[in-house]
Amino acid sequence: MTCLRARKIFLMSISTLYPADLTKNPLAGVAITVDGPTASGKGTLAKALARKYKLKFLDTGAVYRAVALSLIKQGLDPANTVEAERAAKDLVFDFRHKGDNVFGVWLGSEEVTDEIRSLEIGTAASVVAIQPAVRAALKDFQVNYAQKWKELVGVILDGRDTGARICPDAEIKLFLTADVAERGRRRWLEVSAKGETTPLEQVIDQVAARDARDKHNTIICDDAVVIDGTSLSQADVLAEAIRIIDAKLALLKAG
Repeated sequence: MTCLRARKIFLMSISTLYPADLTKNPLAGVAITVDGPTASGKGTLAKALARKYKLKFLDTGAVYRAVALSLIKQGLDPANTVEAERAAKDLVFDFRHKGDNVFGVWLGSEEVTDEIRSLEIGTAASVVAIQPAVRAALKDFQVNYAQKWKELVGVILDGRDTGARICPDAEIKLFLTADVAERGRRRWLEVSAKGETTPLEQVIDQVAARDARDKHNTIICDDAVVIDGTSLSQADVLAEAIRIIDAKLALLKAG
């Protein structure tokens, strides 16, 4: 039996055991992807959309950050391809709903939601994420997650290449971006609020360096709608995304 056929049978059995309730989950069968470069606001947007449309959520970047954190905790070098691949394959990861649409990340039995958001882990995650063996090891988890929850309640994923590689058949694809100076400023505000004292210029340089490392894995799909949030507030970006999604959902409903 091929892997693809086995996956389809698995998903069909899940749907049979736990059939989608369209009255509670009207977007069951719909996948939305939100991709973009670092600090573009894609995670904030995806979570807000998950709340509005009552979708299952996956932050794919958190998976790579969890691998990076696992390596750091073990005193291992994220650039060591052998150790990074092993950590990816051994990862015990969970993305849990904590209530009121607040999402948390667990590494084994430990919640690491805040820990994985440090600059150190972000930099290490970008080193881990460009390694083909790591991406291959984590891809199946992400694909299976997306397919399972799409059928049951609808799903939204955020990352860099979710529309291209994780959920290429997504009904709605968004790509959120902003210029590097603005993204650096936003990341600086984020880490400063947590007590880190890295200068703004250095954070902007770090964001630019991540862009360079991640350029081959940050993909704008031909069928994605691009939102440039450089001069937009979070509320404006959300409103534009909702406008796009509602229009596309109307087209889907119309057949």
